[in-house]
Amino acid sequence: MLVHGEGDMLGQPYKVPEWGKRAAFRIFEYDPNRLVRVGPVAAFAYIVSRALLIMPKGSAKTEFIAAVMLFLLAGPSLPTPDGPVQRKSPNLPVAAGSWDQADKLFGDAAKQMCTGTEDSPAPLAPFVECYDTEILLTEGRGKLYRVAAVAGTNDGGLPTAGAADEIHEWDTPRKRRVHLVLFQGMEKRANCLELNITTPDDADPDSLLGIMVADAEKVAKGEIHDPSFYYLHYGTDPTRELLDAEGLVDFDLLLGALKDATPADWLDDDDLARRADSLIRKKRPIHEVRRYWLGAFARGGGHWLPEGAWEDREGSPAESHPDNPLWPAKGTPVVLAFDGSYNRDTTAIVGCTLDGYVFVVDAWERPDDAGPRWKVPRSDVKLSMDEAMKRWDVLELAPDPPGWADEIESWEATYGEVVVEFSTNQAARMAPACTRFYSAVAGGDEDEAVMPLTHDNDPRLARHLRNAVTKRKPGGDVITKESLDSPRKIDIAIGAVVAFDRACWHALNAEPDVEFTAVWT
Repeated sequence: MLVHGEGDMLGQPYKVPEWGKRAAFRIFEYDPNRLVRVGPVAAFAYIVSRALLIMPKGSAKTEFIAAVMLFLLAGPSLPTPDGPVQRKSPNLPVAAGSWDQADKLFGDAAKQMCTGTEDSPAPLAPFVECYDTEILLTEGRGKLYRVAAVAGTNDGGLPTAGAADEIHEWDTPRKRRVHLVLFQGMEKRANCLELNITTPDDADPDSLLGIMVADAEKVAKGEIHDPSFYYLHYGTDPTRELLDAEGLVDFDLLLGALKDATPADWLDDDDLARRADSLIRKKRPIHEVRRYWLGAFARGGGHWLPEGAWEDREGSPAESHPDNPLWPAKGTPVVLAFDGSYNRDTTAIVGCTLDGYVFVVDAWERPDDAGPRWKVPRSDVKLSMDEAMKRWDVLELAPDPPGWADEIESWEATYGEVVVEFSTNQAARMAPACTRFYSAVAGGDEDEAVMPLTHDNDPRLARHLRNAVTKRKPGGDVITKESLDSPRKIDIAIGAVVAFDRACWHALNAEPDVEFTAVWT
C-alpha cells in the first residue's frame, strides 16, 4: 500500500527493513487476555505505549516512522477477537524539532509514501487526501498532521498515537513542553502509542533524550518493571577504539565499528567500506562519527572535564553540619564564591573548605516553564548569603560583580574586608583558576592544584560542569558556554572554580596556628 519517498527508491513499493520488522512486532504486541474499549470496538490491549528507538544515520528511520503512522491512520491497527480492524477517528501528530525536519518527515516521507508519483501512484492514494500540513482519510474521520516543536503549541488535542523524530534536537524548554503537550493527552485514550526515534545526542543526561534513555536503561536492566516501555538502541560503545598509534582514525577499526552499529540490512561490506573511506577523507570530527554513524552517545571536542573524573572525586566534609550532612560543620573556615544573574542564567553560592571540599550552598535556576517576567528572587539570595556568613567562618566572599553591584556594596559594608570581588570575565584571573581546578579533578600537576578536591555530588553542579566547554584566550584556557544563547548553563561550575581557587590561596597562606591537612592519594 505504500511506496518509498524521496531518494533512489522513489515510487518503488516500500519494504520494511529487518530492524523495522523486529521493532513493529514489539510495538504492536498485544495482551490476548485483556480487552479494552476503543470507541465502539472491544480490542486487545497493546502492551507497549511508549517506544524509544535510537540508531545511526542512514537507517531509514524517518520512513519507518511515516510507515507506522500511515498504518495507524488507514490500516487495521486494532487487534480484536474477530480479527484486526481499522480504528475510528485516529488522531496522529508527526513531530520534529525543526521546520526542516518536520517537512522531511511529513512531506518527503509520509505524503510521498501514501501518494507516490504520477508514474507510480501508491495503492493507498485513492483512500487519502493530502494537504500541506495534514493527510485525511477520504472516508470516515481521521488525520495525520505535521508539528514543528520549534513553533510551540499549547494544545495537544487527543492523539491516538504520535511520533517524535530526532528528539536529540528537542533541546529547548519550548520544545520539551511541546513533547509534553502532544503526548500527555494519550492518557485519556486506550491503545495509544508514543513513538520516539533519533540518532544519539552529546550524552547530556538532562536533555529530553537523556532523561528518556535513563528511564529506558533502568527498564532494560530490570531496575524498573515496565513492559509498556520499549527501548531499542543500535550503536557501539562510545569508548570503542577507532584511532591508530598516531592518533588518526584507522580504516579497519572504523569499518568494524560500522558493521557492528549499522542496522541497515541493505548495505553490504563494500557499501560500509565506502562510508568509512568517505568519513576519513572528509575528516569528520571523531565525536560526530561516533554519534551519527556509530550510534554512540558522545560529547564533542572542547568539553572540559574527562568523563567520570568529577564523579570519582565525590566525598564528604571532615565534620558535617546537623542541618545538612553535605555541608561542613558550623564554624568551619571556608571560602564562598557568588555568581549572580538577573533573569536568564543561574545564580549560585558555592563554598570550599581549606582541605578542598567543594559544596553548593544554594542555587536559583530559571525554571523550564518560566515566563518572560521571571527574575532571580534577590531577597532569597540575600537571606541565604546572610545565613551562610553566620554559619561558617568565612575567610573570603568572592562575588562576580556584574548585575549585583548594590548587593555586593551591602555585603562589603556588612562583612568588611572578607568581600573581595573576583571578575570571572578576566582571563588573567580565571584561566589559572580553571587550570588549578582541572588539575585537582582530572589529575595533573599537583603543584598547580595545591590540594586534592572532593565534592558533595550536587547534581546541579555536576550538570553545569558537563555543560562547560573550553575557550582559548590570551591568558589561557577558560570555561564558557557552548554559545551565548545556549540553554546549558555553567554558573554553578564558575562558582565552584572560584571557590576552590580562593580556598587554595588561603590554604597556602594560612596562619601558622591554623591546622591544614591536604593529602594527595
